[in-house]
Amino acid sequence: MRLGLKIFLLLFVAAFTISGATGSYFYYQARQTLLESIQSQLLTAAKSFSGLISGDDLEALSSPEDMDSSAYARIQQILHHIALTNDDFLFAYTMRIQDDEVRFVVDSPPSDDTGDGQISPDEMPEPVGAVYPGPPSSMLKGFVRPSVDDRIYQDQWGWTISGYAPIKDFRGRNVGLLGIDMCADHMEGRLAAIRNAGILSLGVAGLLALAVTLILSRHITGPIKSLHQGLNRVSAGDLEAGVPEGGRDELGELSRHFNRMVGELREKQILQSSLGKIMPREVVSRLLTDDPKLGGETATACILFCDLRGFTRISERLPPKILVGLLNDYFSAMVQAVEKHGGLVDKFVGDKIMAVFGHPISDELAEASALQAGMDMLSTCDGLNSALALTSDLTLENSIGIHTGHVLAGNIGSPQRMEYTVVGDAVNVAARLEAKTRELDTRLVISAHAAAKIAPLPGQLRPRKEAILEGRRETLDIYLLENKDPAGEN
Repeated sequence: MRLGLKIFLLLFVAAFTISGATGSYFYYQARQTLLESIQSQLLTAAKSFSGLISGDDLEALSSPEDMDSSAYARIQQILHHIALTNDDFLFAYTMRIQDDEVRFVVDSPPSDDTGDGQISPDEMPEPVGAVYPGPPSSMLKGFVRPSVDDRIYQDQWGWTISGYAPIKDFRGRNVGLLGIDMCADHMEGRLAAIRNAGILSLGVAGLLALAVTLILSRHITGPIKSLHQGLNRVSAGDLEAGVPEGGRDELGELSRHFNRMVGELREKQILQSSLGKIMPREVVSRLLTDDPKLGGETATACILFCDLRGFTRISERLPPKILVGLLNDYFSAMVQAVEKHGGLVDKFVGDKIMAVFGHPISDELAEASALQAGMDMLSTCDGLNSALALTSDLTLENSIGIHTGHVLAGNIGSPQRMEYTVVGDAVNVAARLEAKTRELDTRLVISAHAAAKIAPLPGQLRPRKEAILEGRRETLDIYLLENKDPAGEN
């Protein structure tokens, strides 16, 4: 077989394959877009219509006998209206959680869903209190906030996708849920139209590929192959990839752009790796994707301050090189303890460490994580003394203060030189609590405000009322660690 024919067949197969892959990609993109559109439609409808249903009427319905009440009739009329607002809506219904089970309250009115002219028992509304078996997680979320199914579900009524929103009483309490079902057959009909259009497009693409292949020449196959190999290397994480830049046509320009892009990705990777050693990874990602500006946001966070006691005495006894090595061993162990419990080291100030829990990554257990991290930091510090075989005059001893409250998190400084950090009264209180440890003959103090969010509270902590902190007029209730090692042994 002649080389020209081989190239023709190869390019045609490649072009047709690429066309098919592209068509499949756009089909699945269209499918995802359609699903997202339906989810948005359901979510909007559920949020909008849930306000029409009286939560007080809903609470008044507790048994099948209440299905003859006016409250039941009012709600069912609203559900019927909801189902009629959109041809794609199948059912609308209300539910509540009772005895740890999801139960129907008011279901859609009777309807001839099969179109046979008769209403069968399966097409009658579920009675008040009927159990809904196996509710999906999206439905359970709907009792708390508006939610929508992430995929199509099958239950005894068929294949559906549903949206949910909580129903509130006049006090604003969530007392139930409004659910709206959409028949998946409608979605499949739309997808069939998209699929048919994709098949037609694939056929047209095949004809175009044949025509284009006839006029392709051999000299373009080399650059394309090089670019393909380069993209594979980059996608595999090899940022040393490069392609020949020969030629002044579009392919040569594309090769140069590719090499420039890989070079910028390599520089960004080096920058991200370097910055990640001096600031939290989440902050680095934000700095690399946004133009850093001064300012920040108010957030609630738990602050941990850790200080190395007697550092001045130790620094006077050790040469600088050995002192730096000792500090690095200590800081490495402390950072590991903080990150193990989900905290972020905000900064080092001399021999002090400031760590943040609950921001920028939200954590409902931030206070418990901070306390556990603090206990680990104390025991780890004590373990270093043995591991490094330090003499009594060089013994490392740290102390910790923990407080939670509002902080300002953001870029602080000047337009030319800024630092991402958190500031505020909560930071000051945590620092003063750490300083208070020496006076109280303990190594860890946590404010009662932070301790109140921890359950159960460790038995090694004992309360102290109205502690006075330096520079503050108000007293503060605190808990302090009993004078024993952090593991709980005397």
